[in-house]
Amino acid sequence: MSDREGRDYFVHESAYVDEGAKIGKGTKIWHFCHVMAGAEIGENCTLGQNVFVARNVKIGNNVKIQNNVSVYEGVILEDDVFCGPSMVFTNVKTPRAAYPRNSSADYVRTLVKRGATIGANATVVCGVTIGEWAFVAAGAVVTKDVPPYALVAGVPARIAGWACECGMSLEFQGEFAACRECGRRYRKINETTVVREMESQEEDVGGIETRLTNREPAAVIPGFDLTRQNAALKEELLQIISGIVEKGQFILGENVAELEKEIAELCGVRFGIGVGNCSDALYLALLACGVGPGDEVITTPFTFIATAGAIARVGAKPVFCDIDPATYNIDPQKIEALITGRTRALLPVHLYGQPADMDEILAVARRHNLFVIEDAAQALGASYKGRPVGSLGDIACISFFPTKNLGAFGDGGMVVTDNPEIAERVRMLRVHGSRKKYHHELIGCNSRLDEIQAAVLRVKLRYFSSWTAKRQELAQRYNRLFQAAGLVSKGLISLPQRKAGCLHVYHQYTIAARQRDRLQQHLKEKGIGSTVYYPVPLHLQGAFKHLGYRPGDFPQAEEAAGRVLSLPMFPELTDAEVARVVEVIKEFY
Repeated sequence: MSDREGRDYFVHESAYVDEGAKIGKGTKIWHFCHVMAGAEIGENCTLGQNVFVARNVKIGNNVKIQNNVSVYEGVILEDDVFCGPSMVFTNVKTPRAAYPRNSSADYVRTLVKRGATIGANATVVCGVTIGEWAFVAAGAVVTKDVPPYALVAGVPARIAGWACECGMSLEFQGEFAACRECGRRYRKINETTVVREMESQEEDVGGIETRLTNREPAAVIPGFDLTRQNAALKEELLQIISGIVEKGQFILGENVAELEKEIAELCGVRFGIGVGNCSDALYLALLACGVGPGDEVITTPFTFIATAGAIARVGAKPVFCDIDPATYNIDPQKIEALITGRTRALLPVHLYGQPADMDEILAVARRHNLFVIEDAAQALGASYKGRPVGSLGDIACISFFPTKNLGAFGDGGMVVTDNPEIAERVRMLRVHGSRKKYHHELIGCNSRLDEIQAAVLRVKLRYFSSWTAKRQELAQRYNRLFQAAGLVSKGLISLPQRKAGCLHVYHQYTIAARQRDRLQQHLKEKGIGSTVYYPVPLHLQGAFKHLGYRPGDFPQAEEAAGRVLSLPMFPELTDAEVARVVEVIKEFY
């Protein structure tokens, strides 16, 4: 195949492109190159002499690959990536000549994100992600993830500085740096995280409009990505885990005790009790409040099943109450009508990271002498009228599931309370109802937070406030860009509504969208992750069929289930990735 065949891309007569390869407009493929079937190369790319592109490789737009580079299967190059001459990608984690590679598991994906530069003769070991606009120095050997904007050098490669999008080195004065060449500004969150500061809303809007008009960048943007966070904290985490292994104390050790104090302090209460997961936290909280067979607990149908499941586990009946359509939290105006002589507790959920309307909920509880149990699984760090989530009711339940704002390396949870009697009951219940070993006063269960998980959480807790601030910044950026794109004014989407007096921590950034399912499929096709939390309200789940609810009983919850869509949201998400998500959604409509 060559340029003489009337194509809108150029292939030198000595190069070869297999049938089944996809080549974008304006791309140039020079001497002795080979592009295999199944490879996808975007627009306006340049492949220098003797470049090999394996099957199923994905290369974005405006990518420059200089001479003598092989891009193997499993490597993804996003837009504007530069690969210097003779740099090396690997894609096999256990290369052996004597042992054939029989499993696809031997091949490990490598992702080079938009704008990154890889210098001559550098080596990129498989399985890493090179962040946006990162700069890998010539001859470096990259063995772990490279943060966005980082300049890495050496063997193995380590952060040696930071680079502007234009390629110039950045010099930080304290927290901030401005590029001497182009004036772009950057902020250092910590020693391994730098983000670009937008100068104004106009810059945001102008950028998105330019990209929408001129080109369609390829991207792989996950709904949630732990690898970036873990890479930044890897050395700290390995050190603390190693110390625990050396001590050999794995159950209810000093890290659990210290974390319990730290989380209690964060929540503004005196007591924290670490447990195995948040589902158990809810179960134990209900037991500690004396809820059991024959009782009723009022909660929301628009949440994860663990909330109502815990009520059922203690033998009580979940009684559902419809939601406020603006916040997706339980509607306090509808609670009182559901209270009967059997009602023992109210269980509001602080959904997506925003507190429920607690003043009204607490007022109802006081009038009827009911316990208030907060499901704060998604809302650690949030506050309501200056009071931290976790201190608002009688007892609260927190999740440390890995995807939560403060996540462990496995399951984990905590119960927090200011009530010493409730705290003591939870402590007993988590160890088979025992205060003294082998002496059991209650029927409890085995639900203890692991020492290693507590240690991991204590490391992450040092960064929690900055991560929360970053989530809030990203949410505001989403809001500005959606408004500027005209999607809100046209009624195509609704943005998350933050109630006055509430500090929202954006565990999820959740919009309501017309043609939600088609939009989600469009995002998937464009390489953007999204999730529906939650597609089926609890009153319509088979597990609660015996309660006798029917479609139409809770219209606001059912409406939300058909429209909500949670977009990518995690502290390491870049401004450019947020802009890309908005671009693709505007493109859909």
